[in-house]
Amino acid sequence: MEQELKRPEIIRIHFEKLECRGSGKYIGEEYWQLGKPFTGFVVYDYHDNGFIEFEQEHVDGQTMGWEVEYHPNGKIKLETLQYGATSVVFREFDEQGNLASEEGWVYPKEFYNSVARHTGMQTIDEYGYTDE
Repeated sequence: MEQELKRPEIIRIHFEKLECRGSGKYIGEEYWQLGKPFTGFVVYDYHDNGFIEFEQEHVDGQTMGWEVEYHPNGKIKLETLQYGATSVVFREFDEQGNLASEEGWVYPKEFYNSVARHTGMQTIDEYGYTDE
């Protein structure tokens, strides 16, 4: 069985393999790789079976994008879209991958689109549909 990853096309590196430059501009740590600000997922913890337990997306070294916690079976447990220290939207899932509660929008969808532009995701319209 493979792990279900949020944005699987994005690079993932364990935090110990990155250079931590202290507190980031928004929240969390600022990470660099090979003398440049890191863009990708920073992996913090693994389950005993080797699946990722917790990871956080960074853009140009800063916390920006998805913060994801996974169930031991590899399914997404909780995902929160972060715009720096601001939680934009969050979703919780059961171990089968079903939405466990209604998604919570903390800020207007314009914040989502701002994060989308920074991270390379598709933007959405006011109803939550992707702009194509």
